[in-house]
Amino acid sequence: MDKKRIWRMAMLLAAIILLAAAIVILVKKKSPPAVIEWETQTQEETQESTEIQTQEESTEAQEAVDYPAPEYDFQIEEITIELPGISREYSLAWVSDLHMITDKEPADDVMEEFSEAIEQRYETLFVNPAQSEDEVKHSDELLPEIIKYLNYTQIDGKPFDGIIFGGDMLDYCSRSNLDTFKEEYEKLNPDIPKLYIRADHDYGFWYGGEALTEEKAWEMHKEIDGDDLNDKYLDFEDFVVIGVNRSNKDITQQQYEIIKQQYDAAKQKDKPVIIVTHVPYEAQDDGLREYSMQVRNKVYYWTYFSNEGDNIPNDLTRQYFSEIYSEDTQVCNVLAGHLHASWDGNISEQVTQHIFAPAFMGFIGVIHVVPSVS
Repeated sequence: MDKKRIWRMAMLLAAIILLAAAIVILVKKKSPPAVIEWETQTQEETQESTEIQTQEESTEAQEAVDYPAPEYDFQIEEITIELPGISREYSLAWVSDLHMITDKEPADDVMEEFSEAIEQRYETLFVNPAQSEDEVKHSDELLPEIIKYLNYTQIDGKPFDGIIFGGDMLDYCSRSNLDTFKEEYEKLNPDIPKLYIRADHDYGFWYGGEALTEEKAWEMHKEIDGDDLNDKYLDFEDFVVIGVNRSNKDITQQQYEIIKQQYDAAKQKDKPVIIVTHVPYEAQDDGLREYSMQVRNKVYYWTYFSNEGDNIPNDLTRQYFSEIYSEDTQVCNVLAGHLHASWDGNISEQVTQHIFAPAFMGFIGVIHVVPSVS
């Protein structure tokens, strides 16, 4: 091999060595070990941080459902409703007729001339009877305990499937009454569906004079839950609860159309319907009439077969009732309050009705909706 060829090969080998060294240097400059190690540490720290955050969120969720037990010993009014074709048992809570009063002094929307009447109602009418003065609970003192009971109570290890406020939760509408109720209402378990139907006392503006009108009371109630007529129902997988708002008055055309739409949708799906109203409905026999005369000294419900009392339906309201009293009705049960006493019976051959005792006397209703045995 000649010298020129050996020299060329040596030069080529040197060039290859220099090129390899340059590549190594370049790679080291672009990818220093410190950067790679840092990224690895960051991933580990992120994983640890995520695990800690998940644990914290889990703890927060556990704390969120760890509701305090009520201190007040409520009288629980339990009823069972059998519905055909439902797949499981449900539990609903009922609260009505609390008649809460919080106004201790005249306010802008409560006229001073009514202060004495309000104080008398607070001190004598809506007070829970007790064995001693220390145990007496006024309606405003019972509300926080009611909220605790609704959050804390579990039926067969589960919270209520729904909560129903059946009207007259306030004795009258005022800024103080509404704000107090709203503050407690917002403490309810957000995972439980709620239905609040209003009655005459919830919207009652009569102590406010010109400072408060019925239209203003309606607007104020929207602050609690929207108070939308379109949302006055609870649609469960197996049945529907349809609420009748402001049931102390004849039904409006708008209200009738909304309820009819909800009723027809349930009928199309063959879902049983439970009607929720504040003012009860007349029974075919005399049982409810006799009891109403006994406890209220008057007919204290909507009539359909007779023309007694203060609630005699107009044509549109009677048309609404015809769906309930008809032989092929989708309605199985009616739930009500208003009477301030408990009653249970049939209003027709197909439909039963339960009237709950008032919350101001320490009563809370628990409704077990179970599959029909037949």
